[in-house]
Amino acid sequence: MPENTLSGSSTLQVSAFCFNVLMNCLLEKLEQTHPGILNKKVSQVYGFAGYDENQVSLKSELQKLTDSFINGKYLYDKKRELSSGKPFIKITKSYNYLLFEYLGYEDIYSFIETKILDVNEKQKQLDLLNRNEKEQNHYYVSYHFGEYKEIVKAQVTVKDNWKRIEYNYIYPQEDGSFKDFIYFGDIKKRADALHISTRTFLDGKMVPSGENILYIGYGDPAKSKYLLGVFSAFDINNKIIAAKFIHEKCRTLEEMQSRSLEKKTPGYIAQELRNQRLEIDNHIPNDKLEISSKSPFYLTYEKIVGDYHFQFDSEQSKVTELKIKIDPDTFKITSSIPGILISSDDIQLINNASILNLRLKLSGLSPFLQIEIFIKTYYLNDMTNKAKGKFSGIDFENRLVAGDCDINFKPVSNSV
Repeated sequence: MPENTLSGSSTLQVSAFCFNVLMNCLLEKLEQTHPGILNKKVSQVYGFAGYDENQVSLKSELQKLTDSFINGKYLYDKKRELSSGKPFIKITKSYNYLLFEYLGYEDIYSFIETKILDVNEKQKQLDLLNRNEKEQNHYYVSYHFGEYKEIVKAQVTVKDNWKRIEYNYIYPQEDGSFKDFIYFGDIKKRADALHISTRTFLDGKMVPSGENILYIGYGDPAKSKYLLGVFSAFDINNKIIAAKFIHEKCRTLEEMQSRSLEKKTPGYIAQELRNQRLEIDNHIPNDKLEISSKSPFYLTYEKIVGDYHFQFDSEQSKVTELKIKIDPDTFKITSSIPGILISSDDIQLINNASILNLRLKLSGLSPFLQIEIFIKTYYLNDMTNKAKGKFSGIDFENRLVAGDCDINFKPVSNSV
């Protein structure tokens, strides 16, 4: 089975002169930290073929810096390319960060500034980097549900081989102009996700502004048309928020700029993102009743736990029933009828907690695919008689149904 090297189709071009200096620095540091290692066989120095895994090698030193697999023969092969007279060496994208990190440099730019003293050679390498960066930038339009109940767009530029990212959020103004907010991010790949820490300018200095996570699977993210993720940050009103977002890839910088300024939001985006937003009030509660505006109703919320038997009356069906239980510890809703699965549930107290609203999605042997039930909460205090409620939903034949329902409720104690 062939060795599984670090993934990535993008490469970094390094001049022969710069690569020779880089290799010398790598081997010098290896010798300084482990004297005598360079006197061993080449396979042991680099870590391939029949090398001793229990002894030091360049492979084992690099492996300490990453969770990904290191191919010990990779750098040896690159050194042989150098000996063959190639004018520049291509380094797979993940290695070019790893090598400089091992040497204590932030990136190749800080390395050449310190180590490449020949002015002509330094300029030659910078020209290669500039050309390489232009080729490897990736452009996206990002969408999320914003402060004003509309989809917000952002111009997103991924730079430096998925090492850095820039977000430019666009807010249309009434006069036809646009106001933008720019955020800079550092990208770190962990397993199948990108973790992005962003910063922005505030009061004349760069400050942390939020955290993003994008799912990319185990392939090359540049090949994906869409990237899905979540973020937490401060919005333009300085509220703490969390939301789902979608990045849609563009072919060019010009396409990204044009699409981000369009007024229309595609339906396939709006359908996924509308109302996908969590906002935290900017206050510190000193009492449990001050957590939010609905906190004073928690005593009513605790009374909803128990067993429910619903009998529905509609034009399509005169006798249809559903039995459910709201767990006293977790408030999770489960079916009490074998063969019926509740795949999604939502509980809301509305109208100052005077009405209990249950929203259920069901599968299996259920008479409904989806149903909403409304119950006056005063029934929860005294269920000596059958309670009445209202319902609406979709039955198993995909018909819209609505009507009255009779409710038998058996409360259980709650330890909350």
